Amino acid sequence: MTGQPAACLRVDEIGIALYAPQETRMWWELFRSRMPDRITAVEVRMPGDLVDIACDDREQAAWLHAEFRGRGVPLRSLTVRTAP
Repeated sequence: MTGQPAACLRVDEIGIALYAPQETRMWWELFRSRMPDRITAVEVRMPGDLVDIACDDREQAAWLHAEFRGRGVPLRSLTVRTAP
């Protein structure tokens, strides 16, 4: 990824922490630990942050959205956005 991202996937970690299966929570922690350069905290809060995952374009953000849904992340916890 070069320059500013064109799109992002916004993830509400509260939805993962409270409403996702244990396997999904474990997968999210692994994903987050391996992508520190792409994840930005928008709002820090407990029991989970609101974060943006930088994507190269909206197509990649939509793909990531579908991947997260397939892993068990609640739909209300995910939003594809144009990058700020």
